Amino acid sequence: MEDKKTAGRQKIPIEKLQDETKRKVAFSKRLSSLYKNASKIVRACNVDIGIVSSCPSGRTQYSYVHPTTAVVIDHFVNPTMELDLGTRLVAENARNIAIENNIRLNELEAREAAEKEKIRSLEQMNNAREKCWWESIDQIDAENLTTFETTLNFAEGILKDQLKKLEIGTSSSSEPPFPPKNEDS
Repeated sequence: MEDKKTAGRQKIPIEKLQDETKRKVAFSKRLSSLYKNASKIVRACNVDIGIVSSCPSGRTQYSYVHPTTAVVIDHFVNPTMELDLGTRLVAENARNIAIENNIRLNELEAREAAEKEKIRSLEQMNNAREKCWWESIDQIDAENLTTFETTLNFAEGILKDQLKKLEIGTSSSSEPPFPPKNEDS
């Protein structure tokens, strides 16, 4: 097994970071993770959820609410209260939109996984096959480079001779170089 160049993905202990820059970076990364996990809980359990947070400087507020802010606040203030018809319709519409978006997200994630697998498979096939000389032309030594140049010059001479023969044959005869196509067939 190869030696790893990095420590890899590790669990970071949650403790207050003294460096303000590191604290802001950790906040933004963990906030993204928190919202992703909240979204997964909503998808898996069909629950109402609300998260409100502010950045370390206190200037910016962030929130994640499902299905709507009003529904989450009403449930928080009075958990046993029945929602009125309008609020229930809005919440149901928001849930339906979330379900549709989650279905689309799952489809896109499946397509992405399939494409990554295809790329991985193609890379394996590419690594397994024998490379042709022109794929590594920058690694040709001087002797092989001279041979290659000679071969190209020879091929160029043959092509020029063929072209001259075609030009001479076309100009010396009144017939076209190729027989005309038969219209009947």
